[in-house]
Amino acid sequence: MTNRIESRVISLAVLVFLAAALFAPGRSFAAQGSSGEPEVEARKVDVKLHDLKLLDQDGRKVRFRSDVIGDRIVVIDTFFTTCGLICPILSAIFADLQEQLGDRLGREVALLSITVDPNTDIPPRLKEFAGTWEAKPGWVFLTGQKGSVDRVLEGLGLYSADFAAHPAAFLVGDGKSGQWTRFYGFASPEQILGKVNELSDDRRGSAR
Repeated sequence: MTNRIESRVISLAVLVFLAAALFAPGRSFAAQGSSGEPEVEARKVDVKLHDLKLLDQDGRKVRFRSDVIGDRIVVIDTFFTTCGLICPILSAIFADLQEQLGDRLGREVALLSITVDPNTDIPPRLKEFAGTWEAKPGWVFLTGQKGSVDRVLEGLGLYSADFAAHPAAFLVGDGKSGQWTRFYGFASPEQILGKVNELSDDRRGSAR
């Protein structure tokens, strides 16, 4: 990881603190537990994976369920490239998570960042944004026709009519088993990785 990305990840705690100051009223995820990690709510959820055509950061046409999700374990967040506070926090968490995943990224686990502002975030903008965070193969950024993107987000429970008010949340799921968990708030990379590892362990257990 370069010094630029390291400095972004190091500043993650500061960003979370600032976000907590803005959103603390009524938001339990602004607090911290005894471990020092943000307190987040993790809840099992049902999702609908609409197999619609989208575009990735390279402008390639992909189908959401069959091409992007497939049988992989995936972690999903939402963002928009002109966001100044919440989205950098989510992206910094993903940048740290991709380092912790190592060679599992792109092979066993995929990171998916879906724009909530597809009219602005065309593939070249996503490509530039991905470069800012030094995204590696396996971290995919998605956009497309607004109607298709909105429907995909609705199926995931991540749609917001006002894209600037999109939820701070992560989805962790297994495209093969259909198990999905939503983290509400700024889950740490370690918390997300813990759920990824649980899904991997479940796979190994069911294969015996």
